[in-house]
Amino acid sequence: MIDWIKALIPFEHSELLHDGQVISIARDGEIEWSTNKRLAVLGSFDSSLHIQSDKYTRDPETGIYTHILFDGNPVKFFQGHNLWGTNDLVGLMAETVLKVAVILDLVIPENDWYMIEKGAYALKRVDSTVMIALGSQSDVQAFLYSAERTAHMRYKGQGIMTKGTLYFGKHSRRESLKMYSKYTEIMAKGHELPKELQELPELYNWAKDKLRIEACTRSMQLKELGLHTAFSWGDNTPDDTVNRLLNGLNMSEQHTLSSVVLDELPARARLAYQSWKDGHDIKNILPKASFYRYRAELLKQGVDIAVKQGNSAEPNPNVIEFRRVLRPERCEQIPAWAIGTNLYFEPRQKFG
Repeated sequence: MIDWIKALIPFEHSELLHDGQVISIARDGEIEWSTNKRLAVLGSFDSSLHIQSDKYTRDPETGIYTHILFDGNPVKFFQGHNLWGTNDLVGLMAETVLKVAVILDLVIPENDWYMIEKGAYALKRVDSTVMIALGSQSDVQAFLYSAERTAHMRYKGQGIMTKGTLYFGKHSRRESLKMYSKYTEIMAKGHELPKELQELPELYNWAKDKLRIEACTRSMQLKELGLHTAFSWGDNTPDDTVNRLLNGLNMSEQHTLSSVVLDELPARARLAYQSWKDGHDIKNILPKASFYRYRAELLKQGVDIAVKQGNSAEPNPNVIEFRRVLRPERCEQIPAWAIGTNLYFEPRQKFG
């Protein structure tokens, strides 16, 4: 689905759109520089996105601005959440521009609307995302724990874990990938669902076992891929973007401890490790207290026995294999019970 969009939208207007200015004043009182602040526009459930007149497209003779820079999460703007959404980038942005125009009492020029409806405008950043169901919240956390220690991405190296989110290429000016638990995010302070949605337990239940994977593609990479104009994005482009990055991700399927380390472990912890390495689901074999005791001991050595391992001789269908997790097959991206409600915004196919 489409998550975040930064786009330069054709929208002729005469009054400067901004929310004040930031000004730098020298010691002698002279203004060194000033910049306009972005204007926040509130949508559904008090979710907002930011806009501002693009100063670089101002006509010096008439003073008319020809473009508006949109920056934000249009899915949240309509739904109040981004647990799921749409792949229709052009339709989503058209709906966003229409709603912003109504809120700010702006008139969209006919020629500009034609360009907006066709997707004939520049994209500066697009975040594409997919959700993968791993079965339980503990499995999501186990996957992230192991991925942090074993995953490497081509040209970006090992992942960096920051506040529960695993980043690859976090500071890249071109493209980055991140993975996290969606349930953990909406439970964290500052990321909660809007109050009206917090009363819906089905949202939390749906998110509990979901691994969220997001690809952030910025201007330089969009141009290189030929995806810098909105009309170049089809229904499959968001999934293809995530999959392309995942294809460059390598994860070790096995963890091996040296004989020296093994000899230093308690005998029962060694047995638990060996059984885990053979592909057994230790959590279902051991008493709960024993499992967590051995897990704590082995975590000190960089091994998490909560991450089930495959058995090459006898494949176990219950094993979370990294390559299987990262295949293109996804969970149901939009639950059937949300379709037709205000929990899911679907852009119209035709505009009247």
